[in-house]
Amino acid sequence: MAGAASVLGARRLARVLRGATELALLRTGLELGLFEALRASRTASALADHQGLAPDLVEAWVNAAYLHGLLTKTADGFVPSAFPRWLLDAPESASLHAALDQAALSWLPRLGELPALMKGAERPAWGAADEARRTAAVSRLLESRALAALGRIPGVHRARRVLDVGCGQGTYLAGFLLRHRDAHGVGIELDPALAEEARRTLVEAQVARRGAIRAGDFLTMALREDGFDLALLNQSMHYFAPAARAALFRRLREHLSKGGVVAIQTAVATHEIVSRLLGTAAGSADFDLFLRCHRNLYGLPDPVELARALRDAGFAETGEVPVVPGGATRFVWGRLLS
Repeated sequence: MAGAASVLGARRLARVLRGATELALLRTGLELGLFEALRASRTASALADHQGLAPDLVEAWVNAAYLHGLLTKTADGFVPSAFPRWLLDAPESASLHAALDQAALSWLPRLGELPALMKGAERPAWGAADEARRTAAVSRLLESRALAALGRIPGVHRARRVLDVGCGQGTYLAGFLLRHRDAHGVGIELDPALAEEARRTLVEAQVARRGAIRAGDFLTMALREDGFDLALLNQSMHYFAPAARAALFRRLREHLSKGGVVAIQTAVATHEIVSRLLGTAAGSADFDLFLRCHRNLYGLPDPVELARALRDAGFAETGEVPVVPGGATRFVWGRLLS
């Protein structure tokens, strides 16, 4: 038994180490255009010549990528295997690349500081411009699923005036306006640079006549508009301290019309079996841990506590709608009396 345990342990350790290496191999291949160049089968030396890179390092990268299953041998060289091709060609490829960058540049360095943080080291602040941009890009991975799930919330299909708090790059607001041709929307974004990107998103989606973006803090800004039918908070609840959520929900209620709905999309720490089998439960747990490593971010919210806070703020009806199977990401919603 001890020998079997050692073998299993060694295999698990090898998978862990391979995972870290594969992340570096993938990011290098995407950033330097190596996978793209290998759409036409090439040897390592031909690849180095084509890209103008160090031949010995390119040869070592090709060898490692092949042995990790990221490249496939052909009669005259190498081509990308199915996974890198998917990263190149998927409709959401920009978000997938941002997710790889987020893991390598944000998550792993921060989680590497866990021993010191657990001993009481000062937690760093989150919010550099590149971090905010990567996070906004990654949030698009679930966009189509989230917009479909949003339609299953009572009252949403009748919404004609929409408020998107923490709108990021504006893609959710643009997506909603494209699906609801008679709707108008206002997006609120704290980061001025992201707010400007959101304005460009509305223009590119050809919905700018029905949408506006305001830069500022929703809790303190003078918002001229009210009477919204729907308020959206997409993957932004962890920016609000638990003690501030009651004020947030009251302010949302003040700007909603009778029968208005607030829809909060959030990842959730869950142990549900479907989420565990799909791996989404582990992903949410990782995200929760990452959030708590920062002094200006907060852990993933408890859906039960969110629903209670919504009712305390005057939302008479509450409920939940899963975005992914198992509910590791879901909408928690509240609706005012008509």
